[in-house]
Formats: sequence, C-alpha cells, structure tokens
Amino acid sequence: MHVVQLQQQEVDVAVINHITIILALSILNLLQVHAASLPEDRADIQYHYYDGGDVEVDGPAVLVRKSFANKYSVYGKYHQDSISAASPDVLAAASKYSETRDEYSIGGNYLHENTILNTFYIYSDESDYEGNSAGFDVSHDMFGDMTTVSLGFTYGWDTIMRVDAPDFEEESDRFQYRASISQVLTPTMTASFSYEAIVSEGYLNNPYRFVIINDIPQGLGSEVYPGTRTSQAFALRATKYWDFRGATSLGYRYFTDTWDIKAHTFDFTYSQYIGSRWLTDLYLRYYTQDKASFYSNNFAAPQNYMARDKELSTFDNYSIGANVGYRLFDQISAFNNGTLNIAVEYIDYDYDDYSGIDNFANINDDPYSFDAVSAQIYFSVRY
Repeated sequence: MHVVQLQQQEVDVAVINHITIILALSILNLLQVHAASLPEDRADIQYHYYDGGDVEVDGPAVLVRKSFANKYSVYGKYHQDSISAASPDVLAAASKYSETRDEYSIGGNYLHENTILNTFYIYSDESDYEGNSAGFDVSHDMFGDMTTVSLGFTYGWDTIMRVDAPDFEEESDRFQYRASISQVLTPTMTASFSYEAIVSEGYLNNPYRFVIINDIPQGLGSEVYPGTRTSQAFALRATKYWDFRGATSLGYRYFTDTWDIKAHTFDFTYSQYIGSRWLTDLYLRYYTQDKASFYSNNFAAPQNYMARDKELSTFDNYSIGANVGYRLFDQISAFNNGTLNIAVEYIDYDYDDYSGIDNFANINDDPYSFDAVSAQIYFSVRY
C-alpha cells in the first residue's frame, strides 16, 4: 500500500483513466442512433507504463469478452502493476522499494429489449492492501433511442495493513452511487450529464505517512483523518461530429466533499479518421483543487485531524496526450478485425502548499512539483 495510497491518484489519472483506448476508437460512433446492444466479443492485450514523481509503474492487462444467446455477455480481466517508488512521501517513511499489485475483474451483461444490466466484481491484492468491490449498472434507451438513462451502484470493502507491523489491520468501506443521462440533440451532436456520490467510512488515511509540527517530523503514522467522507461530482459533456470525419468532445466536472476539497476538471478531445484504417485522438486536460480543511504542510500545533498527503493539498495539473489506432486486418477466419493502438501522455503537477521532505518550512519559496509520462500499447481482436 506504500504506493497504492501514496501515489494511487497519480496512477489513476495517468494510467487507469487511459487504460481503455476503446473510447478513442469508438467516440465517433457515439453519435450514431441505435438500439441498446451487447458489447462486442473481443480479446485485448495491453502493456502500460507510468513514470513521474519518482514512481514507476508498468505491467500487462488482459481482457476477454464473449456473448451468447444474443442476450448475455461475460468478461474477465487481469491487470498488473509493478511499482517502484522513491517519492517524497515514501522516502519520508522508508527507503525506495518495489512491489506488485494484481487486480482481477469478472462481470456480465444482460440485454432485454432496450435495457442493459451490467454486474461486476473486482479484487486487488498487494503486500499491505486488499481491495474488493462489486456493483451493477443499468442503462435504458428511450424516445426512439435518442435518450439513454443510466443508474449504478458499487460497494467496496478494503483491508489496510502495514508490512512492518503484522498485527496492524484496518478496514474501510465505500458506497458509490451514480446516475447519468445522454441525449442526441441533432444528427451530429450529443450531450450528457452525470452525477456521482461516494460515501466512505472506516480507516481512510495512510498508515505510513507522518505530519510536520513546527518543522519537526512527529513520527511515522501520525496522520489522523476523519472516519467518514462524502463526496459529490457533477459532469457535463458535449460531443460533435463533423463532415470531415472528425469529432470534438468538451467536458467539465465539478467535485466537492465533506473535507472541504473543491475541484474542477476541464478536458477537450479531438478525434479524426485518416483514410480507412487510422484514427487519431488528441486531448487536453486541466485539473485544479483546493486543500482539505485539515491539511497542512507544517502544522503550528497538534489538532484533532491532521494530514500531509499532497493529494489533499492545493494543487493543479494539466495533461496533453495522443492516441493512435490502426486497423491491422479485417475478416480473417473467426476474427472480424484487429487493431493496434499506441497512447502517450504528458502530465505536469504543481503544488501550492506542499514542499516534499527537503523543505518543511518556507513552502512558498520552494513548493513541490513534478512531471510524468505514461504510455500504453494495446492490441485488440474482435470475433
């Protein structure tokens, strides 16, 4: 859990958010009106890589999906992260280290007329963290397939441990509720609105991280978080298809929680078919947030709740990336087609009130910042 909690948000943004390049390959098809249908039968193999903030993450991912009886679809997925970390949070508590995180997912879809039910279970395991989550999503097309309404729920239960304390074991639970509506506005334009609420309770902080009080580290594990957290997020997106076989997508997301964090995300994507086999996808993303009410880089005195997690500080980041997809072949034997995709992304992080471990005071003179790169290569066959 050294990295999964210390750096998970960076990995989530840089790797997991772009692990599925399917989005890039299908964005133009979002504007085509069609009845609800099952996902395509497919098999995917991916290698992903992330390097930033003295954290390196890489590993494979495999997905296999199969439908039957024109009503059911099942899938299985394996994802591995090999992690090597020497970030400021890690070095403050220990030396550089390496570990592996394995994640397994299974799920299925059921189609009934214009309604699709999706259920799933995800299990992840590493040396000091065990994660579980299960949930469902229901989507329904209406008004001549011009409107799609979706509802979903996920329950997560995790076990947090310490590699240097065999008797240490804590639990946390998450309840995630989500709803969305998408609408075809014109033959070439769609819009969507989504809402998400997450209620977390239990042990929510990192057992390794410490806080600073009057320039003096107070020992390992001295962060103290509230036992509950409720967050809400609202997102808007509009997608436009152009006559020159291109599409643009513009999105905005607002996040707020009971820890007084407020965040804004803006993103823009441009997709373009080139010939009959190439699809390029370029995107920009900007994120900014305010700090949690109990965060400080250097506390003046002890208080009930204290955090020095840089992901709870005031910071912003921007990213720029590109996906390129190439259709390798069309019908070959039992395979309908095969595609090869490559994605790269650059991310820049700038913290306003976090100074790392080299400068506990005078944070305005030397705030922490770093940049990161991620890359994926992705091969998929439909059958």
